[in-house]
Amino acid sequence: MAKKNSSKSQSKKTAKGGKKPLLTRIKNFFSNLFAELKRVVWPDKKKLKQNTVTVLVIIVAAAAMIWVFDTLLNFILTSTGFYAPASEIAEPVETDPDGDGSGVTVDPTGTGTVGE
Repeated sequence: MAKKNSSKSQSKKTAKGGKKPLLTRIKNFFSNLFAELKRVVWPDKKKLKQNTVTVLVIIVAAAAMIWVFDTLLNFILTSTGFYAPASEIAEPVETDPDGDGSGVTVDPTGTGTVGE
């Protein structure tokens, strides 16, 4: 039967929390990463081009389907009256008729301000 705790692994662990030091964990991560990348079977150029074209065709087909469904849904909602495009929405009425931004309307006859 194998030992669960070896003295070698315990000597590297710190007193707080039982974790290995940060630099040791980073070193182990990159060494495991490079070891795993050596085992990867990379595709040849022909297979890579074929897979790339396949992915691009699927993306274009999905975009076309989304566009068709969006256009169809927009047409249905607009024709039934549930949705009004932004161009058909009325502009808000201005509350400042003279347009100077003061909020006070001056009487054009010069007798004073209106509303006081």
